[in-house]
Amino acid sequence: MVDLSDFLDPGEDEPAEPDEAADLAALKACLQALADAVASTNLAVLNGTQGDVAAAGSRVQASVSALKRFHEAFTVLKGDEAGNGEEA
Repeated sequence: MVDLSDFLDPGEDEPAEPDEAADLAALKACLQALADAVASTNLAVLNGTQGDVAAAGSRVQASVSALKRFHEAFTVLKGDEAGNGEEA
C-alpha cells in the first residue's frame, strides 16, 4: 500500500505545495466515492435477486449518493486541469 502522508502533510524540510495536497485529497475522495458506488450497486443487485425490494431501493439511493460525491470530488480535479490549461 502506498503511504500518502508525506504528500498530504509535508515535513519541515519539504516545501508545502497546497495544490498538490488538495489534488491528492480530491483523488482520495474520488476513489472512495467510486468504491462506495460500486459496492452499493452490487448490494442492490444482490438484494434485488433475493426479492428484498426495499433494501435494493435503499442501496440504489446510496449508490446515487456516492456517485454525486464522486462527481463533486472529480470537479475539483477537473477544475485544476482547466486552470492549468488557461495559464499556458
